[in-house]
Amino acid sequence: MSFSRVPLLRLRYATNFAEARPRRRSCQDWPVCRLPKFSPASGSTRAFCASSPSTSSSSSVGPLSSGPSSSSSSSSSSSSRPAATTSQQQQQHQQQHQQQQQQQNQQQQQQNPSSEGTSTSQKPATPGGFAGWFESTSLGEAWGVCTKLERRQIATVSLSAAVLNLGFGVVIPALPALSQQLGFGGLGVGMLLAAPSLGRLIGNLPSGALSDRIGRVPCMVAGTLISSMGVLGTGLAGSLSVMLPIRLVQGMGGSLSAAACTAYLANLTQRPHLLPYRGLILGVQGALISVGYVLGPAVGGLLTDAFGAQAAYCAVATLPACCSALFATLPEVASNAQAKVSLKQSPLEGLRSVMKQSQGLWTEAIGTWATLLRDKNQQGALLGNSVLFLNYAAMVTAVPLQTFDTFNATPGRDIGKIFSLGSIIGIGLSPLAGRWADQYGRMPLVMPSVVIMTLGGLTTAFAQDWGLFVAAYFFWSVGEAIFSPALSAYTADIAPKATTGSALALSRQAQDLVFLVGPLGLGALYDVAPGASAMATTALLTAVG
Repeated sequence: MSFSRVPLLRLRYATNFAEARPRRRSCQDWPVCRLPKFSPASGSTRAFCASSPSTSSSSSVGPLSSGPSSSSSSSSSSSSRPAATTSQQQQQHQQQHQQQQQQQNQQQQQQNPSSEGTSTSQKPATPGGFAGWFESTSLGEAWGVCTKLERRQIATVSLSAAVLNLGFGVVIPALPALSQQLGFGGLGVGMLLAAPSLGRLIGNLPSGALSDRIGRVPCMVAGTLISSMGVLGTGLAGSLSVMLPIRLVQGMGGSLSAAACTAYLANLTQRPHLLPYRGLILGVQGALISVGYVLGPAVGGLLTDAFGAQAAYCAVATLPACCSALFATLPEVASNAQAKVSLKQSPLEGLRSVMKQSQGLWTEAIGTWATLLRDKNQQGALLGNSVLFLNYAAMVTAVPLQTFDTFNATPGRDIGKIFSLGSIIGIGLSPLAGRWADQYGRMPLVMPSVVIMTLGGLTTAFAQDWGLFVAAYFFWSVGEAIFSPALSAYTADIAPKATTGSALALSRQAQDLVFLVGPLGLGALYDVAPGASAMATTALLTAVG
């Protein structure tokens, strides 16, 4: 099968390839180069470097192109005088320029005597230490083009995403203790984990349309506030029958917050000076989310051991509440929002306003998704997100089972280490992969990362040596770390401006659906055919996709 027949590789990059590259600075970027300067070729003043030679030669005559004011000649001889006067004016201009430079050099030497003998064209020294290193990196370059407000916006949304995922990881170790305390067993734990996923599947459809209708910030505030109340309600509830609907609503709140946050960052990075750094910014956000996943279970275990499961849930509920308060301080970026909810209202009034704006939302959302699904680029993005999250599902389902059965691996010493290895790869490589996506385009990274994921998954499936298994898992994680930021940037690129929230919510729908169904299907496949079947099937589906 030729690569041209692979559906994922038939995607067309939505924007011009040059837009994905960071624009090199030309002399036109400097204000001084837009000042009127003397053109030696024509003797006229023009905006130097702002027009082509053909334009400058035919431009209007400037003040320096005419002869001296005292010269008076007939019409027949006036045509021969500009050549002579032009050469004289050129010499005068050069002399004046040299004198100005000498005066500037003398003034600099008088102000800084220690700088005598140094070149006047020497660039100012960059700050040393961490500040100098940071400014020399791509991340420092992206940080430098942002305004103070944009820095606060990016930092708030990215760090809040990490904190919210930290909270998700914190509650996982508390589930067994909560199950034992309330007596609902392993099935109850599985239902508690599945309920938020089901809530996200239900909420993704209207959440994106709602963020397009009323704006990003109100949905971010309301969604995280609903998630906070869901976590708190889970900790205070005394039975599984009460917990399940609370967890379902919590998942719906999470879908509303996620829809608005991703659309907010997509709108923000659509600005011309931030668009060349979109992949890098999304890669850094992905790395921060990985940090939250790594630290969450450890913090949750400590809280559960020290204070108990219910106290751990109540403590975690403060995290999304703090994020909601931070979101309320951000300015709106969705210019196409039809009606915005005032953040000066009380939380309950804001929730009522959101519910009022939700009327007729399902019909609008279904129509928007139907339109998006007819777009081949959107179809490719959905396929890419499905492939990525199928690999995630295989990692969390099939890898622990196979390591335990094949290598007698222990959960803490062996399985925990390889999962930590994968998280470290994601933290370190995601920003770099995002920068590559900005420099070389999104699609040039897709083919190598798909090949790496396929080979890594197949080798991991059939490895019989522990060292080879760990190396293959490392290779597999590298492919995912490269693929994820490039796919996120591509999904943001192709999202229509008027329905950005709905388009990004559609991609998350594919992610949540695969991550809900994938572990069930791969686990059942492993029960029927233990060993390499589950991971090998994932690798083959990745290659076909």
